[in-house]
Amino acid sequence: MIRRGPARTPFLAAVQPACAALRQPAVHGPVRAASYYEVVDGHKRDRKALDAAREAVKGKGDGVISKADTKAILATLVDGQGVTAAEFGTAFVILRDFKFTAPAKKLFIQELALAQPQA
Repeated sequence: MIRRGPARTPFLAAVQPACAALRQPAVHGPVRAASYYEVVDGHKRDRKALDAAREAVKGKGDGVISKADTKAILATLVDGQGVTAAEFGTAFVILRDFKFTAPAKKLFIQELALAQPQA
């Protein structure tokens, strides 16, 4: 026979409040991970590459992406087996919206030309 009611042992007396707290509904909603994409001009773009470009212009305060920064941005764009349409679109958004040094821009365009589109 199972008795219900107040805890009959010290262990149960200690555990019951914790169990009751676990049964309470969560105060916060479910945790969502940040999306891989960011919508720019109505199209999905690679969030990591855009964030890398934003960090690059914050860098030394000059607001221009250097050759070293370009390599970091390219690493986020060419991170899989090929370059997706969203990643190519992201590259063009970065070229349009951010300032590059001349050698950095040349490197960026050359590396994108060599990148294999994902099938």
